[in-house]
Amino acid sequence: MSGGTFFGSPIKREEESEKIFQSSVQEAEEATKVERTRNVFISFHVADEAYVELLRQQAKDEKYELEFRDYSVKEPFDEKWKTNCRERIAQTSCTVVMIGEETASREAVNWEIEESYRQGKKVIGVRINRDKNHPIPQSLKDHNAPVINWNLKEIQKLLNDP
Repeated sequence: MSGGTFFGSPIKREEESEKIFQSSVQEAEEATKVERTRNVFISFHVADEAYVELLRQQAKDEKYELEFRDYSVKEPFDEKWKTNCRERIAQTSCTVVMIGEETASREAVNWEIEESYRQGKKVIGVRINRDKNHPIPQSLKDHNAPVINWNLKEIQKLLNDP
């Protein structure tokens, strides 16, 4: 006989088997949950910060299996800012660019997109207002980045795609 031996009644063996099975299921769920949490750099124009906060709050809903960690840099756009930003982008797996009315014209946003690509990160554009056709940052166009309307399920799908 290979493997372990169960002692006792058949009912006892079933209970032990069920405990082992449930423990394995729980471990697998925990491992999957960790994989679904992404370190995401969110690039945005400061005027759209309230939308970014809304995105972070929506992502906390358990049905979306998403969590954004705040890696935003709230300093003037200069060399120190770029150094801090590079480090924060390096800690992430993806950059989500929140596209609002003035996003495309923001030098810092375009720099963050280019830096994300330089570091080999996935970049996703998300339109803040689905009923408005705000300009897409040139860097997103240049790299043929996916640009979608604000939809957490779609964001999650793109984040999980290889």
